[in-house]
Amino acid sequence: MSLATTRSEALFTRLDGLMPAACTRTTTHYAPFPIAIASGAGARIEDVDGNAYIDVLNNYTALVHGHAHPTIVAAIERRARAGWSFPSPTTDQAELATRIRARFPSIERLRFTNSGTEAVMVAVRVARAFTGRSTIVKAIGGYHGGWEQVAAGAGEDVPGGEAPPEPGIPAAVRDLVVQVPYDDEAALAAVMAEHGDDVAAILLEPLLGHVVEPASAAYLAAAQRIAHAHGALLLLDEVISARLHEGGAQALHGLRPDLTTLGKIIGGGLPVGAFGGREDVMAVLDPRRTGGVEHHGTFNGNGITMAAGCASLDLLPQAEIDRIDALGARLASGLERGLADAGLPGRISRLGSIMHVHVAGEDRSPLFWASLAEGLYMAPRGQVSISTAMDEGIVDEAAAAFGRAAKVIAGGAR
Repeated sequence: MSLATTRSEALFTRLDGLMPAACTRTTTHYAPFPIAIASGAGARIEDVDGNAYIDVLNNYTALVHGHAHPTIVAAIERRARAGWSFPSPTTDQAELATRIRARFPSIERLRFTNSGTEAVMVAVRVARAFTGRSTIVKAIGGYHGGWEQVAAGAGEDVPGGEAPPEPGIPAAVRDLVVQVPYDDEAALAAVMAEHGDDVAAILLEPLLGHVVEPASAAYLAAAQRIAHAHGALLLLDEVISARLHEGGAQALHGLRPDLTTLGKIIGGGLPVGAFGGREDVMAVLDPRRTGGVEHHGTFNGNGITMAAGCASLDLLPQAEIDRIDALGARLASGLERGLADAGLPGRISRLGSIMHVHVAGEDRSPLFWASLAEGLYMAPRGQVSISTAMDEGIVDEAAAAFGRAAKVIAGGAR
């Protein structure tokens, strides 16, 4: 199919006079200009030029139920009619917190934020307050949001060459974080032997979310053991991986982290974050204590997000997670077949309903644009995720579109 982009380009030009690079989120920019999405329903989206796509990105895994799920829409409408922003505790907060705690036994107490980034930021502050230490250990290539102390060195590829320091992050801030190779127990043990006395927490994802490379269960268990041996906490970032099981990746691996961060699926597609863990650790946030950690946010726990989050989790029992995991396996096989049939070197990494298309060379844009032209919307860098709005027919349609795109690119490369 041909891809008309006149209106997307016009909107880009307009926004470029209002925002740097016409975007308000770095991830959404790609050359020469991003396609502007106008609407979405279920597993499909449409851009401002009227082009339709199967959405296999789902806003970088946040839309586990696809677009405008009727149950989530109804929950939002019910809450909106009664107001949604109050400077007080609400029943909606209690309902979502109860659901989260039922799924995550390690989360004995929790707090809400407006993003995964904020959840990590406050969780790190809590770990420092509880331990009286300053240093955080994180993995090279680990993505934990846009906060400056954990953003540095989140390299794009795996195995991970460390990215250069980001501009605007002072050296004094970077010095608070020690980075280690991912899924390398010996390297982690060596770093903790050197720095352990000042480490507040080891901060890890169960998988490198931006490239979908899972860690071994043995490594994650060792990380918890090593952290505790040095008096540090294990802070598990499950913002992406919570969709892999009712109890997140920690349930898959038999972990009980001291702190956990959540986001994306717990908000039904609205801005959300949460963090929680051991009762004694979270107690540093209790304002009834002298010298506790202050945690602010005008919109923390807002009613619309809480209502949408409750609906989202109710729609995602283990049986539904198992179903979309099976669809993930089916799509990954189809994508691998598309690469092989086209003769394009590459591979698909996957865990459950999340996967990543790895292709040779640094420029992924030709395959991305060819996929768009075939009616498939994935991340420019190759990330793909399944939503509950998908079935085998849609998955096969997506794989076929990718296969056509791969053949176009392979033909142009000859």
